[in-house]
This record gives sequence, C-alpha cells and structure tokens, in this order.
Amino acid sequence: MRTVTRRGVFCRTCGLAVYRQMTSDTLLTGWWGLFSFFVTPFVVLGNAFGARAALRRLPEPYGAVRPPLHPGRRVLRRAPAMLILTPIALLALAVPALLLVGLLTSGGGPVALSVGDCVRNEADWPEQRLQKVDCGSPLAEYLVLDEASCGPGDYLLYPEYVTGSPGRPGSCVTPR
Repeated sequence: MRTVTRRGVFCRTCGLAVYRQMTSDTLLTGWWGLFSFFVTPFVVLGNAFGARAALRRLPEPYGAVRPPLHPGRRVLRRAPAMLILTPIALLALAVPALLLVGLLTSGGGPVALSVGDCVRNEADWPEQRLQKVDCGSPLAEYLVLDEASCGPGDYLLYPEYVTGSPGRPGSCVTPR
C-alpha cells in the first residue's frame, strides 16, 4: 500500500484533470492488498469530498505559457470505475432479487400437521411430500395420529411435518 500526493500550483482545470486521473488509478490499482482492499473505498470517498472542495477554490486558468490539461471524462464514466462499480451494482441488485425469489417460493414447503388432519402423499413411500386435504375429500389418503395410536403398519412423519403444528403434533399417518 502506498499513498501518492501531487503537489503543485494548479488551475481549476488542471487540478480537476489530476484529480480524475489519480482517482481513476486508485480505483484500478488501489485494491491489490489485504489492507488496501478495505481502505480504498474510504480513500476514494475522502477524495471525492475533500479534494472536490479544494478544487472549487482553485482559480480559473489564465495567462499560462502552456494550455491547461484536458480534464477528460468524469471519474464514474471511466473504465476503472465501470470495472469496479459493475460487480458492486450487480451484487447490490442480486441480494434483493434473491430475497424476493426466496419469499415467493417459500410458500411451497411442508405444512405442520396436527392429530386428526387428513393428508395425501404426492410421492412414493418412503418419501413424503404430504399435502393437507379436507377429510371429506376423496383425495384424503391418510389420517394423522398421535404417538400412542401409531401401529406397525403406519408411516412415521418426517420432522418438518411435526414441528410448529398448531394443535397436538402428529407422529404418524395411517391409511384411511
């Protein structure tokens, strides 16, 4: 990690050109170190607020032997800024998108079953993809029983169907 400072007598246009070039260089090469990786964002933000205020106080160019430096593109429109900001923007958009997808798809998980509920298995035993159905429905294949009523021909429920049930949790299902 190293710190570079440019000292000199600058007009506003030359100061802006030097600021933009140094910030662009920092965005491109400032990340290559363990400590630098964490310090670089603060350096860039510090320069954005501190150096920009100092640039406003510089005089306009006048009466120089050489023409002022061309300031070039704004920092955010240069390739190093795009190289750094594109993955950050994608990550910032990916996190809410993944949370939204998780919320939209989480409703299809297993439902907690209580004693007396009727269910239908959407998979072949011993796999369990149980759907709670009305006991009067022709789709009702099994009845949920408590632990004391479970017999040798009954199927034990997976834990995800037992935890968080609103009434007495069931332990097994028996064919109807």
